[in-house]
Amino acid sequence: MFFVSDSQKQRHDRIRAFLTDESATIAVILAAIDFEWSVRRAILALGSSPTKHIREVTFAGFHGGYANYADAWKQEVTVWLKQSLAQAIPHWSRLINKKDGAVRLRGQIVHGTQVSVSADFARPRVDDWLAASTTLEALANQHNTSLYKRIVRIVPRKVS
Repeated sequence: MFFVSDSQKQRHDRIRAFLTDESATIAVILAAIDFEWSVRRAILALGSSPTKHIREVTFAGFHGGYANYADAWKQEVTVWLKQSLAQAIPHWSRLINKKDGAVRLRGQIVHGTQVSVSADFARPRVDDWLAASTTLEALANQHNTSLYKRIVRIVPRKVS
């Protein structure tokens, strides 16, 4: 679906191309995947521990779940940037809204309680995920890194 060489814009354009009534469900899943990939990469890129430690300890037993992303962010990124994941992504509460948020829709599709959605229903949720991914890449760029490059930190980051 995506190539390693794809830019964020290329990925997001490809995801938005699925926002038709016939394939909006695919757009929802792809947008969720894009965000989940981005948040894990952001934790690696902006974390304070060596990347090996983050992969082997922070992400150990990590089976997704947006509360787990927030906890891993708090453990690794907040100590350095003094910013929670909810602060980094201003519309975080909309993403995780239990009534009609993007995360709920993703779960309903993945677990089979909702098999299709209209493009009009999917669009704001897809936009929320893609905006969150864009925000994370911008934050990485502010700190002279990118989610779209190899991320290796051997020594812990100096935090003050």
